[in-house]
Amino acid sequence: MRSREETTAPRQGVAQKIFHKLAKVFNVLHWGVGITTLPTTATSREERSFVLMWLGIIVFMIVFFGVFIYLLGTHFN
Repeated sequence: MRSREETTAPRQGVAQKIFHKLAKVFNVLHWGVGITTLPTTATSREERSFVLMWLGIIVFMIVFFGVFIYLLGTHFN
């Protein structure tokens, strides 16, 4: 029977790869906006935090503008 560590190890590797790729994408966005970018020596934990921060910003903006557009639509009808 496999131990818990053996079954979760591949998932962590895939998740780390996804977070690393997303961190690269968001790092370019960071650079384009003119904000200090994530260092190349960042740990996987720092990359995960960086990516989750950007995803939070994106979700907040979508919700904010969705509510804003909804309220504008109800105001003018």
